[in-house]
Amino acid sequence: MTNSGISTIMTRMSDRILQLMQQHGIPGVSLAVVHDQELAWAKGFGFADLASACPIHEETLFGVASITKTFTAGAIMQLRDEGKLDLADSVTRYVPEFNAVKSRFCPIDQITIRCLMTHRSGLVGEGPTGHWLTLEFPSIADILDDLRRVEIVIEPDSAFKYCNLAFTLLGEIVARVSGTPYCEYITNNILMPLGMTSSGFERTYESRQHTATGYMAHRYDDAPDISPDPELRGYDAAGGLRSSVLDLAKWVSLQFRTEMQERAGAQVLKGKSLREMHRVTDLEPDWRMGYAMPWFANRMGDNIYLQHSGSVPGFLSMLVFSKPDRVGVIALSNVQGQIGIGAIAFETIEELVKEIRQHPLKANPPAPTPQQYWPLLGRYYSSPLLGVVVHVEFRNNKLLLVVPPDPFMLPTPPATLMPTAAKGEFIVQEGRAAGEPLRFQFGPDGTVTGFVLGEGGNEYTRRS
Repeated sequence: MTNSGISTIMTRMSDRILQLMQQHGIPGVSLAVVHDQELAWAKGFGFADLASACPIHEETLFGVASITKTFTAGAIMQLRDEGKLDLADSVTRYVPEFNAVKSRFCPIDQITIRCLMTHRSGLVGEGPTGHWLTLEFPSIADILDDLRRVEIVIEPDSAFKYCNLAFTLLGEIVARVSGTPYCEYITNNILMPLGMTSSGFERTYESRQHTATGYMAHRYDDAPDISPDPELRGYDAAGGLRSSVLDLAKWVSLQFRTEMQERAGAQVLKGKSLREMHRVTDLEPDWRMGYAMPWFANRMGDNIYLQHSGSVPGFLSMLVFSKPDRVGVIALSNVQGQIGIGAIAFETIEELVKEIRQHPLKANPPAPTPQQYWPLLGRYYSSPLLGVVVHVEFRNNKLLLVVPPDPFMLPTPPATLMPTAAKGEFIVQEGRAAGEPLRFQFGPDGTVTGFVLGEGGNEYTRRS
């Protein structure tokens, strides 16, 4: 689907967005659509400030709240990729103050960075300072000093338990490992390389001029109250970022560059690290929601979306994307206390995905099979004892090991075969045999007779 096609859909969706805004009492919304790494559409709806009737536009800044956590996790992955830390490292290795946390379930040094990243540490969700009531947020020094009053309240890794405190600690790990204050690190190593030049943590005079007025929905009438706008201080790593849909579109675009091998320039994370962050490791019993690192996965019918939302005084935000369809939606609003922003984001992406699947991007001509792969293609059978049939195929410019569909079995995704320097030898990239060799066998006349799969030496004979 072209950008003009997306614009047509969004023009059609505009009335629905305005309807949802009125239904949920939302003063203003800024919305953007990313398709195949490009900003395809962006528009503001409603007002950035009700008193002056100043309109929202796509460059308006909002508090994006917990979407900040995805940037904090990105910083941890950068440092991991540089060999400066490991996700399996104990939190106490980098934050010795964490030893003061009470735990009746396990030694405190068993709580790892990964536990914090996946919300599976068992920690209380917040520190004991009452900051969400007073809106006076503690410094990181105060947070660390108060760890003696913090407890692991459920068994670590037993369940998902959302934790803002965990991400304040991750922000401090970023600062201590990098030797750079957290906000400065995020700005220099993620925001600036991506070209997110309007985004940041500091409340300057200039940034305030471009920030929407935040509101709190009123319980008994339509007129919302102006919200307090506290600085999050030590909680910046959990929710302090301010950004626009234009800037966040660049962050969404990065999420689709998962095949890039190296980190350079705007590729602020290796493709492998992005895939690791997207990987769902825990599911709710009904499989309708899952948890990644730190993305959430939502199942809606046959569609699975990765997303993260956010809420701070005066602002609600939602960022959602579909990896198979390479489309994402960013929706930012200047009101807290209503749920309409999620409805706007998900209804929008559902419409886009439906249309994209009906009108896919213009197909490229099929890539010809390299001459050296032609003799390998065909149907192969294992020993009668195992009774397995597989195909070797060349699809989408990749040599694949394919298990044909079986109506009585769950479908098995194809596995990529990566060539090695040895003749006829490949390494399986995915699936049950991932990382193991596949070695083709040749007859006296040089024709392919079969292959041996894996270190266990399962033999397959070619039949066609």
